[in-house]
Amino acid sequence: MFNMYKLTELLLNEGPAEYPADHQPGMRVTKGGSMCANCKWWVAEGNKCSSKYWLKWHDGDEKIPYPADEYCCNWWQPKK
Repeated sequence: MFNMYKLTELLLNEGPAEYPADHQPGMRVTKGGSMCANCKWWVAEGNKCSSKYWLKWHDGDEKIPYPADEYCCNWWQPKK
Protein backbone atom coordinates (compact mmCIF):
# COMPACT_ATOMS: atom_id res chain seq x y z
CA MET A 1 0.00 0.00 0.00
CA PHE A 2 1.21 3.54 -0.66
CA ASN A 3 0.94 6.72 1.37
CA MET A 4 -1.59 9.00 -0.38
CA TYR A 5 -0.26 12.09 1.41
CA LYS A 6 3.28 11.53 0.09
CA LEU A 7 1.98 10.78 -3.41
CA THR A 8 -0.10 13.97 -3.44
CA GLU A 9 2.88 15.93 -2.15
CA LEU A 10 5.02 14.59 -5.01
CA LEU A 11 2.38 15.32 -7.65
CA LEU A 12 1.93 18.90 -6.46
CA ASN A 13 5.65 19.66 -6.19
CA GLU A 14 6.51 22.77 -8.19
CA GLY A 15 10.27 22.19 -8.12
CA PRO A 16 12.41 21.28 -11.12
CA ALA A 17 11.65 18.06 -12.98
CA GLU A 18 14.24 15.31 -12.61
CA TYR A 19 14.92 12.73 -15.33
CA PRO A 20 17.42 9.88 -15.80
CA ALA A 21 20.74 10.80 -17.50
CA ASP A 22 19.72 9.02 -20.74
CA HIS A 23 16.30 10.71 -20.92
CA GLN A 24 15.28 12.45 -24.14
CA PRO A 25 12.41 14.97 -24.21
CA GLY A 26 10.91 13.15 -27.19
CA MET A 27 10.94 9.40 -27.79
CA ARG A 28 9.24 6.55 -29.60
CA VAL A 29 6.57 4.88 -27.45
CA THR A 30 4.20 1.92 -27.54
CA LYS A 31 0.83 2.66 -29.18
CA GLY A 32 -2.06 3.35 -26.83
CA GLY A 33 -0.38 5.22 -23.98
CA SER A 34 0.96 8.73 -23.72
CA MET A 35 1.46 9.99 -27.25
CA CYS A 36 1.63 13.12 -29.36
CA ALA A 37 -1.79 12.31 -30.85
CA ASN A 38 -3.35 13.15 -27.46
CA CYS A 39 -1.51 16.45 -27.03
CA LYS A 40 -2.85 19.98 -27.49
CA TRP A 41 0.35 20.92 -29.36
CA TRP A 42 -0.04 18.21 -32.01
CA VAL A 43 -0.94 19.42 -35.51
CA ALA A 44 -2.52 16.48 -37.36
CA GLU A 45 -1.97 17.95 -40.81
CA GLY A 46 1.66 17.15 -41.48
CA ASN A 47 2.18 15.35 -38.14
CA LYS A 48 3.77 18.37 -36.46
CA CYS A 49 4.35 19.73 -32.97
CA SER A 50 3.68 23.40 -32.26
CA SER A 51 5.20 23.47 -28.74
CA LYS A 52 7.83 26.20 -28.37
CA TYR A 53 9.95 23.74 -26.38
CA TRP A 54 9.82 21.11 -29.16
CA LEU A 55 10.75 23.74 -31.72
CA LYS A 56 13.71 24.89 -29.65
CA TRP A 57 14.90 21.31 -29.01
CA HIS A 58 14.30 20.29 -32.64
CA ASP A 59 16.03 23.34 -34.20
CA GLY A 60 12.77 24.86 -35.42
CA ASP A 61 11.61 21.73 -37.26
CA GLU A 62 7.92 21.05 -36.47
CA LYS A 63 7.89 17.54 -37.98
CA ILE A 64 7.45 14.64 -35.55
CA PRO A 65 9.78 11.80 -36.70
CA TYR A 66 7.30 8.94 -36.14
CA PRO A 67 3.51 8.56 -36.33
CA ALA A 68 1.81 10.60 -33.59
CA ASP A 69 0.47 7.44 -31.92
CA GLU A 70 4.04 6.09 -31.63
CA TYR A 71 5.86 9.15 -30.30
CA CYS A 72 5.67 11.25 -27.16
CA CYS A 73 7.25 14.44 -25.92
CA ASN A 74 7.11 15.37 -22.28
CA TRP A 75 7.77 19.07 -22.07
CA TRP A 76 7.40 19.76 -18.37
CA GLN A 77 6.28 23.27 -17.52
CA PRO A 78 6.25 24.77 -14.03
CA LYS A 79 2.99 26.08 -12.60
CA LYS A 80 2.56 29.81 -12.99
